[in-house]
Amino acid sequence: MVFTPAEVRAPGFQLRSLPYERIPALVENASTTLGIDSPKSRQLTADRITGILTIRITVTGPDSTASLEADGAGKVLRRSPAP
Repeated sequence: MVFTPAEVRAPGFQLRSLPYERIPALVENASTTLGIDSPKSRQLTADRITGILTIRITVTGPDSTASLEADGAGKVLRRSPAP
């Protein structure tokens, strides 16, 4: 979670607006489709810096990192697979 300084006007979002019911499926999707052989960690980031809510699941393995981005409804927008 990142807190912006009080003088910075940045769009926020309500925590209740996150699609909690979709998060386990998004994590599973990222863990199995991004080319990380043995996932060691998974990180979920939600932000609304560009105006739309973006959920990013980052999966890290022994040799690489990959990510999946979804919108506020949990629909996958893009994947950045492991190299």
